[in-house]
Amino acid sequence: NAAPYNKGNTLVHEVGHWLGLFHTFEGGCDAENDEVSDTPAESEPAFGCPIGRDSCSDLPGTDPVDNYMNYSDDECMTGFTAGQRARIVAMWYEYRKVE
Repeated sequence: NAAPYNKGNTLVHEVGHWLGLFHTFEGGCDAENDEVSDTPAESEPAFGCPIGRDSCSDLPGTDPVDNYMNYSDDECMTGFTAGQRARIVAMWYEYRKVE
């Protein structure tokens, strides 16, 4: 039993890496964290589903615990930010596009 990582979102997370995304907690409480400007900074990975956690309280936003690029439980992960989606498209056309 792979619970709580058995709903398929771990695969989405890994494909996110293949498409050029970093973890949401990359770089910790640094405004550059995952190199996507609309991802709030996060000091460390989230486990479980700690909605409302704010590990970088001096920076805007609460921790993106619902983001596919975190370590939250699969049931907690719900999406990518608009900036992450744009990075995926840019990386696809730069490195993965098959002609």
